[in-house]
Amino acid sequence: MTAKDNAVINELNEKIERLIKLYISSLDKNREKDTEIKELRDRIERMKSENIKLHEEIKTLKVATAISTGEGSTEAKSRISQLVREIDKCIALLNN
Repeated sequence: MTAKDNAVINELNEKIERLIKLYISSLDKNREKDTEIKELRDRIERMKSENIKLHEEIKTLKVATAISTGEGSTEAKSRISQLVREIDKCIALLNN
């Protein structure tokens, strides 16, 4: 082999090593991004759950306000009926 051949081989080896380092670096970044994505998805799920709870709380407060002020009695009756149906379903599930 000539000196020129050795120089070409050395250059190729250096480029391959750089590519390997870049590849490993990109794998690490991808893992970090995957972790970040998972955390954000978990956060979204927690926020959705909290949103549902808050909507239920708003409904309950509306019914309580309607009952205490005497206004919106049809809405209050409807909500109470819905709650009774949910309780009946729970009791039926417990009996099975």
